[in-house]
Amino acid sequence: MLIFPSKIDRWLLALIAAPLGVSVAVVISALLTHPPLEAVLIMVGVEALVLGFISWTFRSTRYLVTDREVIVRSGPFRWRIEIDKIESIVPSRSPISSPAMSLDRLQIRYSRGRSLLVSPEDRIGFLEAVVARSNRLRRVGEEVRRAV
Repeated sequence: MLIFPSKIDRWLLALIAAPLGVSVAVVISALLTHPPLEAVLIMVGVEALVLGFISWTFRSTRYLVTDREVIVRSGPFRWRIEIDKIESIVPSRSPISSPAMSLDRLQIRYSRGRSLLVSPEDRIGFLEAVVARSNRLRRVGEEVRRAV
């Protein structure tokens, strides 16, 4: 099994950090007003859950290539794509929500119209690993296509 961590765009970190910073500042300012204990527990609890979920997602997003499938992990989410069902892998800059921490993405098309966007830090290594495990797939530059 080969593991490919997600590439992480710094601007994406900043985009997420800014509102989180504001949120933390708002909670701290609210706590300075000495609210009831129940309100404190709710505010701090929600803030901790949000920060924990975002941190977990950023730290855990990775792509595993096994002998038979590509496994995508991101926080609590998991996707399994059988390598034999992959139709193509092509570069993408789509901003659609996906388990990718960068806009430098690859779109994996598989199983009759399904697709998933990923952003492995080592794109070429990822493509080579997938192709090496299939007799049907061929790499052409930064794309993978099903052999005719």
